[in-house]
Amino acid sequence: MHGINEPQQRKHACTHCRNQKIRCEGGHPCRECFRRGRKCSLSGQNEVQPADSTDTGPRISWQRTGSPQLPTNRSAKESHYLNLYWELFHPHWSFIHRSSFSDYETPLLVQSMVVLGLWVSQEPNTEAKAIELHKLLGSAIRDQTVGAQFLFIKNLVLIMEQDVWDASKSEQACNTCAWPIPTYQAMLLHIIFAGLVKSCGVLGLDLKPRLSPDDSNLLTRLVTSCKKMGMLYYPNMLSRCSHSDIGTFNWVSVEEVKHFNLALFKVCRTFSKSLKDRSGINSLNTGGSTSLCVEPRDLEFPLPTDLQLWNAKGKEEWLAVGAEKMEGPGLNDALESEWISNSARVLEGIGI
Repeated sequence: MHGINEPQQRKHACTHCRNQKIRCEGGHPCRECFRRGRKCSLSGQNEVQPADSTDTGPRISWQRTGSPQLPTNRSAKESHYLNLYWELFHPHWSFIHRSSFSDYETPLLVQSMVVLGLWVSQEPNTEAKAIELHKLLGSAIRDQTVGAQFLFIKNLVLIMEQDVWDASKSEQACNTCAWPIPTYQAMLLHIIFAGLVKSCGVLGLDLKPRLSPDDSNLLTRLVTSCKKMGMLYYPNMLSRCSHSDIGTFNWVSVEEVKHFNLALFKVCRTFSKSLKDRSGINSLNTGGSTSLCVEPRDLEFPLPTDLQLWNAKGKEEWLAVGAEKMEGPGLNDALESEWISNSARVLEGIGI
């Protein structure tokens, strides 16, 4: 994580943690690479497994043509469009933590960000390129037939195994499974872009745009997966943290899930008409909730904190807004009185 001063690294720190100057707890893979869905140098496995010992959760593996390592640097063009993403798109949808974003991020997330960087650039021919890349990434996300799916983008091979992200149909998916946050962030960006470029039909009387059936189905699966894995429940967020980690590390881990959940809620509110149209075919097990949307009552966590710290653009700004003094969330305090869901009756009453 950029800008975080850590105690001396452990003897066997992985490559990513060493390069990012963050504590590495070891393991195969280490906890940070496991949480972010990255290839870890300490592990001979390319596959991300569930947090428990059973093989029940989403799995994803990535390979780079000619090399098993993820890229350690980016092309000038890719960096350019990522910068445009941060400057022009991120202020409106700030659910990816900028200061801890690195060269080792999941390729699907990076490419989804590039799509939006292309779209907002207003440079010649970039809108068409954004749509083309969006379609390719859509194939990688949706094509979950038997066997591995191979998608070639330049010299990057994305290998997506069956049920790589979709926990909506899994009977064993639960809050102890690994949360593939970068993959879910990429999917949410994909859905947002779909709404920008191909909202279906004219607005209804409720002024709600509609997604295509495919994109609506994708959003439904994403929402259902998040609910089944308990991502909207604050104690589950805290359980992913450790008392041995520094405060800023735990803070980013929790805040990243909060910001993602609120962005998912916002998208559901925007395209609620599409999701309501699907209510008649709701055969998915939503883990106790029959709604295909994220409702205010589902938001069982406090509002995000320290927005200045969250929006810091780099190490200097990170330190300037007090990162070193950050104590992190209280891991034994669920803060139930501050949960957004406590205001659900009011929010739902005024149509939010």
